[in-house]
Amino acid sequence: MAPTDRDAGVTAGPDRAAAAPPDLLHRMLRRTVASRHRWQSEHDLAQSIYGTVIGAAGIAVGSAHGDLREIVLTVVVTVAVYWAAERYAEVLAAAVHAAGRRARVLAALRRGLPVVEAGLTPLVLLVVLALLTGRLPLAVFSALGLATFMLGGFGHVAARRAGASRLQAVGWGLCSAALGGVVIGLKMLLH
Repeated sequence: MAPTDRDAGVTAGPDRAAAAPPDLLHRMLRRTVASRHRWQSEHDLAQSIYGTVIGAAGIAVGSAHGDLREIVLTVVVTVAVYWAAERYAEVLAAAVHAAGRRARVLAALRRGLPVVEAGLTPLVLLVVLALLTGRLPLAVFSALGLATFMLGGFGHVAARRAGASRLQAVGWGLCSAALGGVVIGLKMLLH
C-alpha cells in the first residue's frame, strides 16, 4: 500500500484518486460558515453572530405576511443594508490614511463577509425546503431552527476559544441559542 501523508491530505501512488473525494469534501466543509476553521479572529466570529441574527430576524419579519419571494427579498435587502452600512464606516475610516489605501479598503470589505455568509445561510435552507416541499411555514421554522443552532454553535466556539471548559461552553452555547429562541418567539407573535 502506498504511504499516506494524512496531515497534508496527499496520498502517493495509485490510491491518490481514491483519497481525492474525502479531501475535497474536507476542504469544502472547512470553507462553510459553520466550520470552526472559518473564523480567523474574534471579529469574524462576532460578524457571523451578527449576520445570523440579522438574517433570522429578516426571515421572521418577512414571513409574517409575505410569500417566499417577499421573504427572500426582505432578508437579502436587510443583510445587504447592514453589511453596506458597516462596511461603509470601515472603508471610510481606512481611506483616511494615504499610504496603502487600496489594500486597506479591500481588506475592510472582506472583513464584513461573515455577516453576509451567516445571514444568508438560513435563507438558503428556507428556499430549498420551500421549493422541495411547497410548505412555506415548515421552511420558515426550519430556517429559524438552523439559525438558532448556528447561534448555539457560535456561542460554544467563542467560549472554547476563550478557554472555557466544555460544560461552560455548553452553557454559553445554550445562552446564545436562546437569542434564536427570542427570534422564533418574535415570529410567533407576528402571526
